[in-house]
Amino acid sequence: MKKMILFPGQGSQYAGMGKDIYEQSPEGRTLLDEVFLNVDFDLKSIMFEEDERLNMTQYTQPALFAHSLAVLAATGLKGDVVLGHSLGELPALVHAGVITVKDGISIVAKRGELMAQSEGGGMAAVIGMEYDPLKKLCDSLSDDERKIQPANINAPDQIVISGDESLIDDFVEQGKSHGARRVMKLNVSGAFHSYLMEDAREAFASFIKDIPFASPTIPVIQNVSAASEMNPDTIRAQLIDQLTHPVRFTESIQTASELGVGEAVEVGPKKVLSGLVRKIDRSISVSHIDTMAHVKELENG
Repeated sequence: MKKMILFPGQGSQYAGMGKDIYEQSPEGRTLLDEVFLNVDFDLKSIMFEEDERLNMTQYTQPALFAHSLAVLAATGLKGDVVLGHSLGELPALVHAGVITVKDGISIVAKRGELMAQSEGGGMAAVIGMEYDPLKKLCDSLSDDERKIQPANINAPDQIVISGDESLIDDFVEQGKSHGARRVMKLNVSGAFHSYLMEDAREAFASFIKDIPFASPTIPVIQNVSAASEMNPDTIRAQLIDQLTHPVRFTESIQTASELGVGEAVEVGPKKVLSGLVRKIDRSISVSHIDTMAHVKELENG
C-alpha cells in the first residue's frame, strides 16, 4: 500500500500557522528560516501574528508553501506519491525533488504576486451539481468574449466555477433551477484557473523558464492532467498551464487509487483535502497533520 502526501491550496490559512512548529521543532524551524530569508517581505510576522495580509493572495501562497513543508520537516514523513491542490503543487514538487526549497519559494512568491495583480472576474462554489450539467450551463451562458468555466473539480458534487463576474452572477441566479443545491460567490481577488489568468500565465512562464526542474524521485499527480507525471518538462509546462486550467482533484484521487495509494496524509492547515478525499474514495484512509500536537501524536503512534 502506497502513501500519498497531500498539500492544500489557498483558503486554508489561519493566523498563527506554523508558529508552534517554529518554536518546538528544530527541523521545522530550519525549513521556515530558509523560506523567510528568501522573500522580500516579513513572512514570519504574516504567518505568526494577527496580520490582515495573510488573506492577500501574494502572501497567502508563500505562507501555505512554507507551512506545508515545515510540517513535513517536523515529521520526517516521506511519501510514495504527491498531490497538491493548486498552489499546493509547488511544495509537492519540492517533496518530490523536482525543485529546491529556494527555487520553490521564489516561484510561489511570483505566482502569488501575478495572480494578485490580475483584475476582473469572480468565482463561485457550486454544491450538489454534477460536472456535465454544470459545464453545459457554463457553456450556454458564455460567448466569444465572456466566459465562465469549471475551475476546481473538488468532488463529484462540489465544483468551483470561475470567469466573467456578470456570468458568475447569472449562474448564481440560475444554478438551482439546473440542479444545484447551493451556489455561493467566493470572496477572491480574481478569476483563478480561468481564461482571465492568461496574462499572469504568460508572465509566469517567462519567470520560471530558466529555473531548473529535475526528474521527480516519486510520481507527481498534476492538476492539469490528473495524471502521474515523471517528465520535468511536462511538469513545468503543466505548472504554468494550471493558472488557466481547472484543478482536476476528483480525477487525481482516482489516479492515486490506480497507483496503489491506500493512505493519504494532508500536511498543512485545516482539513479541506481530507474531507474531499473521503467523498471521492473511501478506500483511501486519510489523516491530517497541521500542528506540533499532531506531530507528537504521530511520534507516539
